[in-house]
Amino acid sequence: MKRRAQRLFSVIFLVLLVAPTLLAQNPNYNNGPVWRVIYIDVKPGMGDAFWTDIRQNFKPIYEEFKKQGWVLDYRFFTNPVAQHPDDWGVAITIQYKSWATLDEMGEKAATIAERHYGSRQAMADAAKKRNEISPTLSTTLAREVTLK
Repeated sequence: MKRRAQRLFSVIFLVLLVAPTLLAQNPNYNNGPVWRVIYIDVKPGMGDAFWTDIRQNFKPIYEEFKKQGWVLDYRFFTNPVAQHPDDWGVAITIQYKSWATLDEMGEKAATIAERHYGSRQAMADAAKKRNEISPTLSTTLAREVTLK
């Protein structure tokens, strides 16, 4: 009787251990990396200032994030056919390994950014200036999937 109870407990434990993995699988696709997509409205006449800020601030920080293994890639897209006056002009996509990477980065990423700018105040001032020349219209997260 004791042996039977141990086997039953072992089976229940194994099912509970494996169930989350089985539930996470999808018969139609395999999960890939996570992408953040940021849509930006670059104000008229501010293109040079925007791209200078990207080169001087975004690129060095995100290159460090790549070295840390948090970011796999990042890309920029321009919108040559705006459909309305408030449409996006530039989209930035950032590729992360997984959802867990976003949680992992947290304070460590903030420390890297603060080191780049020199202080939290300088970082806040740069963000305020950036928002004046190129406000973010929206940002979203998406999981890349590949069909099975």
